[in-house]
Amino acid sequence: MQMQTKPENATELLAALAAMQDSLGKGGRRLATFFVDNLGANAMLSASEVAQRCGVNASTVVRLAQGLGYAGYREFQAVLQNQLMTIAQVRAKDALAPLSPSAARPLKLHLLADSGKSFNEAAAAAAHSYCRQNAAVTISADLHPSYTVEPTDFAARIVTAAESSDGIILVARDHPAINDVVRLVTAKGVPVICLTTDLPTSGRTAYVGSDQYVSGATAGWLCGRMLPAGSSGRVLFVYSVPFRCHQDREQGFRHVLRTEFPHLAIDEKVSSDESVDVIYEAVRRYIAKNGPPAAVYNVSGANIGVGRALEDEGLSDKTVFIGHELNANSRSLLERNIMDVTIGHDFDREIALAVDCIKMALQGVQPINRITQSQVFTRFNCATF
Repeated sequence: MQMQTKPENATELLAALAAMQDSLGKGGRRLATFFVDNLGANAMLSASEVAQRCGVNASTVVRLAQGLGYAGYREFQAVLQNQLMTIAQVRAKDALAPLSPSAARPLKLHLLADSGKSFNEAAAAAAHSYCRQNAAVTISADLHPSYTVEPTDFAARIVTAAESSDGIILVARDHPAINDVVRLVTAKGVPVICLTTDLPTSGRTAYVGSDQYVSGATAGWLCGRMLPAGSSGRVLFVYSVPFRCHQDREQGFRHVLRTEFPHLAIDEKVSSDESVDVIYEAVRRYIAKNGPPAAVYNVSGANIGVGRALEDEGLSDKTVFIGHELNANSRSLLERNIMDVTIGHDFDREIALAVDCIKMALQGVQPINRITQSQVFTRFNCATF
């Protein structure tokens, strides 16, 4: 039964969950108890993650949210997240209030990134900009294109950085060696904030960045809408080393194509390895073997390699090209009408949020994940950012 008035805040929501348990089935009661007992731990979980932990179908999670008066699970989840954000901000303000800038010891942080060259440069620029405006914080950057560093070597760099750091801002692939050292570092009291791509099983302190599933779903919707209505075709999917953000983007993209544009199919994937030369050759080999794709979706870096391949094949005005990260390369592709859409994010804000999370953790306040808004850029608005 749907409630007449949906709860407006977490207190009302939890009270409603407790009150409605007797009217729910076995699975619904498990879900209600799960949220009542674990608000802080579970506010950031997706519907599928909640369903898996409670042993129910994801549709049961959605029905529970709708029974409370919400349009779906995301609206239900947003109430919990907003309440948690308010609580965390109040606690952080109380904890940090006694410390004046002159009395506080300057924070020494490290930014470690294992990603594409352009992404690394943008992250470093945002960190540098933050430090210029906040003299009490220094951020040292240790940046590596993914194809130049092995996960075990990068894991060792995390351990080394932690020995002389108050906190770490981390961009890393989802790999057992990296997850293990993150657990080790956080256990020793050094906060680790994952930026853009999460390591949810590593014990990291918090995640800061976009909802990557939503970003991928947005790319899927744009792709379907930009192609002629009802036309069939293949979508070339470009991935890289195993970053969690790439996996989430792919899931969101595939879901939208499957449910809303079933005439489009992802029939092959090629790896960029975050290298312009590698993806340039891979896209040209694909075209030689399969013919021109209707669209290309790149969840990783090296957009310039995809753009060059489409340009050299004479497809820059025929193939829809959607990718991620607004930087000098993707801006050039957009302005030259080779790339159609770039899905980006506010690096400056995310670096600032990551530093805030580290400060909170050092004061004994558990920070929550900070989910930022994705940004959609075309050739018409890319120059304004």
